[in-house]
Amino acid sequence: MVRPVAKIGWKIVGGAAGAVAGSVASRAVTLAYKKIRKSDPPRSPAHPDTAWADAISWAAASGVAVGVGKLTAERVAARRWMKATGSLPPGIRERE
Repeated sequence: MVRPVAKIGWKIVGGAAGAVAGSVASRAVTLAYKKIRKSDPPRSPAHPDTAWADAISWAAASGVAVGVGKLTAERVAARRWMKATGSLPPGIRERE
């Protein structure tokens, strides 16, 4: 059984790692968009005046970047958690 302290600890560690990675990925994809497209990303992709191509490319790029960034950070945090505690973080199951 997982102790409540471990659950709270992992939520803090995993959540912080994911939040930082998401923020970094968001900034990185904004810079990449500006460099590739030679313009700022859409301020409001849902606005009717935003071209579909711009809205979709921005949504896809930012979604992938933020998702992969958060996943990477959470995996690194889980590996460090395992080194520090000797067990998997709460909520992460053994590989099957």
